[in-house]
Amino acid sequence: MGHFPMYFRHAGDERVAVASKAVPAETRLHGQEFERALPGAPYTSPAGGAWGRPGPVKGPFRVRLADGSLVTYSWYRFVDQPSFQQYAWSPEKKARLQAFIERVHAAWPIDRDYMAPPRFGKLATLDPALLVTPPEGLEIGYVPIVTRQEASGTRSVK
Repeated sequence: MGHFPMYFRHAGDERVAVASKAVPAETRLHGQEFERALPGAPYTSPAGGAWGRPGPVKGPFRVRLADGSLVTYSWYRFVDQPSFQQYAWSPEKKARLQAFIERVHAAWPIDRDYMAPPRFGKLATLDPALLVTPPEGLEIGYVPIVTRQEASGTRSVK
């Protein structure tokens, strides 16, 4: 699914990837094998606070990703998404931002290019399961917000 570095070295306060052929033999790292980590506890957003007030307008929905994990998400009005609740925005500012997002959603379809393609390299691809369709009536001005992600096999997809 991807290529990730296996070896690193410390360079000051940073950890820098090192090519396998550059790892000194005396480290004996090439012959080491490590058990795979077990899946961690599911990520779950808090039930209250910014997640519950003003809260989602529809959901929860679930989708299984290519890695087998199960993602739960709900639909929030754009200005009501939890990350914005930390700001003391006036009702007027919220209304202006919401109106702007609604204009963007109405005018910018998802099947159009908005930037020139790269002149070199490859674009990253997304798991198709991450491209969710809004429920009827929530196509403009609403966004899906993930509230849980858990390892495969712990719940069934609805």
